[in-house]
Amino acid sequence: MKTILLLRHGKSDWDADYGADHERPLADRGQKGARKMGRFVTTARVVPDRALTSSAVRARETLAIAAEAGGWSGPARVTDALYEASPEAVLDQIRSEPDSADTLIVVGHEPAWSGLVSLLIGGGRIEMKTASLARVDVEVASWADVAPGRGSLAFLLPPAALRPNAYRKLKKSIDKAIEAQKKAEARAEKTAAPKDPPYRPASLPRGGVEAPKEG
Repeated sequence: MKTILLLRHGKSDWDADYGADHERPLADRGQKGARKMGRFVTTARVVPDRALTSSAVRARETLAIAAEAGGWSGPARVTDALYEASPEAVLDQIRSEPDSADTLIVVGHEPAWSGLVSLLIGGGRIEMKTASLARVDVEVASWADVAPGRGSLAFLLPPAALRPNAYRKLKKSIDKAIEAQKKAEARAEKTAAPKDPPYRPASLPRGGVEAPKEG
């Protein structure tokens, strides 16, 4: 199975001193959202093996901040192909990733990100606010086989859903679910293990055992 984490860049700073749209940086709120989602990725135990990001400053900053906050790292590819791209163009970039990675985080922009989630899961209206994270699982062995309609949406979360209290509860729930899964797997392995045949004493001779004769 391949897992795609689609992360929309955090809120950008429209008041910053920048030139073209491509160079617009994150606002303080955008940085905060990126940190939240980076920590969530680690808490949810879906740390990416690789990263793919738009070359826009706000997208690259989102990835860097999220990775630092979550304590995860790995190879990252920066490409202009994800800036102002269509959902289909983003999918083409995903298909070109090496199969050594099973979990890929892709950072970019709207409306392509909502459109790509909808494309992957076979339809539906999707809304991805700034710094929102969507997880799509695809039952394929190779990235080249990822195709429209073959994915299932595991979750779609905006940063606002990860308030400190809710975040702690979510972590406890995830830890309990993983522990229950481990116990279930251990029970299944124990049940499947070959057992020694039950001990059966040799049958007595017909008529019983004669008492020893005296003298």
